[in-house]
Order: sequence, then C-alpha cells, then structure tokens
Amino acid sequence: MLSRYRGCMLGAAIGDALGMPQETLAPSLSRLRGGYGKPLRRHPNEGLGPGQFTDDTQIMLCAAELLAEEEFSPMEYGSRMAGLHARRQLRFPDGTVATACARITAGLPDSGRNSTTSGCMALAVPFALAYRNGDEMCDNLRSACEVTHIHPAAYGATISYALFLRAVMHRHPHPFRVAEEIAGEYDIQLQRCIKNALALEKEGLSLESALISVGNDVAVFHTYPLALFLISRFGQDEALLSVAAHVGGNTDTIGFICGSWLGASEGTAAFSSDLVVQLEDQARIQETAEQLFDVVSGKD
Repeated sequence: MLSRYRGCMLGAAIGDALGMPQETLAPSLSRLRGGYGKPLRRHPNEGLGPGQFTDDTQIMLCAAELLAEEEFSPMEYGSRMAGLHARRQLRFPDGTVATACARITAGLPDSGRNSTTSGCMALAVPFALAYRNGDEMCDNLRSACEVTHIHPAAYGATISYALFLRAVMHRHPHPFRVAEEIAGEYDIQLQRCIKNALALEKEGLSLESALISVGNDVAVFHTYPLALFLISRFGQDEALLSVAAHVGGNTDTIGFICGSWLGASEGTAAFSSDLVVQLEDQARIQETAEQLFDVVSGKD
C-alpha cells in the first residue's frame, strides 16, 4: 500500500509535468513523445523546464503537507495558496484560483467563486490518501474546495475523483461506477458527462472523435470525463500518459488525473526511472506521501 501512496502522488506530478508544455494547445496526437518537454516561446508556462509541474501539483503539495502535519484547515490552506500567488510563485493558475487568492490577500470574505473549472481537483489526491473514513474525507474535501470553488460540479468532481482513487487503491471491482454515482450526488450534468464518456469508450469511439464529443477544456464537465475515458481506454498501457499529455486543452490536469490513477493502481513500479528521477521535487513528493501513509496507519 505504501508503494501506491507514493505512486499516486508521484504519478499525479509526472502526468502534470508531461502535460505542462501542451497546456492550452491544440491536440497533437500524431506527435506523441514519452518524456518531458519544454513549452514553446510565449506559452503561459514558458518559464518552466522539462520535468517541472504546474499549479495542480503545487496545490496537491500545499494541501498534502498540511494534512501530513495534521494542521489542515481551509483558512490555513487558503493563506498558503494566497501567499504563493502574491509572491508570483503559483504557476499559470486557474483563473478561479487566482481570483480566490487575490480576495484572500485583500482580506475580502467569501473567496470561493461559483465556477465549474477544474482548479480544485488536485485536492482529491492528498485527501484520498489522508483519511480512513470516507464520509469525513468528503466533508473536509468539500470545505477545502470551497476556498476557491463553490459550484457543486467543481467540488462534486473533486470528491468523485478522490473516491475513485480510493476505490482503485483498495481494489474495488467497479471504480468507474463509483466515480459516476458519486458525481451524480452533486451535479446531474457532471454525472451525464461521465456516463457519456465511458459509454463512448465502450463503444470504441476513436480518440479524435471523443475529443470532439467529450471535450478537453478546463471545465470539470470536460477534463474529468475525458481523463476517465483515457484511463478506461488505455489502462496500464505505457501510452496512457503520452496520450494524456497530447490531447490538447487542459493537458496538465488531465495528465495529473491519469497519472494519479496509474500510481494508485500499480504503485511506483508504473513509472520509468527516468520519469521519476527527472521530476521536479520528486523526493519531497515521495516523502510527503510516506508521511500521509504514516498518519493514516497511526489513526485509531
């Protein structure tokens, strides 16, 4: 199980870093590459190098370290995120996240916005790992999401994703069903989008057509269902993360979701040594995963 903890967090960061150079670009499925790349000039992530990750992994680490220290609260999480943003260290953040951080810095109330973007979905990984009790996890994860996102589809997608990861780690026989059913408890449109994506995958729809039907933009109605489509289509195939990095649009978050699933399923063995060694802050990520494992293992 410890290997799955490490793998889940490492995989999320690896998928994020692989997708980072392609974020916001058009699909490039005919030009797949397996390693890390550097963004083009004038790209929003232009200042990042191969193996570096985006705000998704920054959010994951911010929350994970607080959870590992057993000091997480929405206020402290919001304060740390706002600090990163104020110091211009938050990498090409979701607009909703940036607005929330600016409001926190300005001392304004109600930082969360009524947005359906995927900017809070990275919180799913540390919360999935930090709790034994699923109900407690869901309540606290929703509160964390609401620091930036108060739309039910946004926090519903994040909770669905967290429970999906937990189902995978604990070898639930039907994790995709878990993802779909939990999503429906928060937002019917989100559930329909997931159901449609999985049905299209089962029918054998081509990936090119799926990108049109499912979508690849930053809304949770597109990012999350497309990631589930890719996971269902490619599974443990080594092409999964390369494809996720080249589907265009929100590639960093799509890669993050696919990578976290792969690590939760297969542990650290799912990733080549090159991907791990060349990943920014990989030692910090693994250490934080180990701390979360220790916290959960030590709970009554």
